[in-house]
Amino acid sequence: MKFQVLLSLVTVAAGIPSAQKLDRPVKPPLKPLVIDSLSTFAPSGRPGSSIYSFFNVSFTDIEFNNTTVQCGTRWTFGEGEDIAWTRKNTDCLIKPKSKRVGEWSFQLLKPTASGEGASLLNNFMLHLRHDWISGVHVATQKFNFDGERNIGGMCSASGTCQFGLWEGVERPYLVPQFRLER
Repeated sequence: MKFQVLLSLVTVAAGIPSAQKLDRPVKPPLKPLVIDSLSTFAPSGRPGSSIYSFFNVSFTDIEFNNTTVQCGTRWTFGEGEDIAWTRKNTDCLIKPKSKRVGEWSFQLLKPTASGEGASLLNNFMLHLRHDWISGVHVATQKFNFDGERNIGGMCSASGTCQFGLWEGVERPYLVPQFRLER
């Protein structure tokens, strides 16, 4: 957990390659986000199969009255990966729904500046952003099948792939969040 906090602090303070630059100083950490579920999916690419890949995440914001947020996106398999890496996604369902809650958005980022080994299935950074009336909160976490071992899954013989939050990950899975100065 200490390494996770340090990694997130360094990532946010230094800026994130492939992400929008966070140009404001970061204040001390807030209560962490709790990742409830995370899943990725890629179709086989065979005729008659789905043409879409998916990413979904659900989390609870303890700092903000235990608000539950569900976010997701999809892209065309084999063609939309570049768009998926750069898009700011705002398709987030917030419970309880209230204007006070503000807006959540997320980006899927390449985990290194070079992008080497990056995968929208099992090697990416998740950058969450909460814009609301009193400020901006951000949280960034790397999800990786090999290094961090916080995501697991497999590809079937047909080529369909599915990954999710690894069962061996300590629960609740906490991601530090920080308040940006205005």
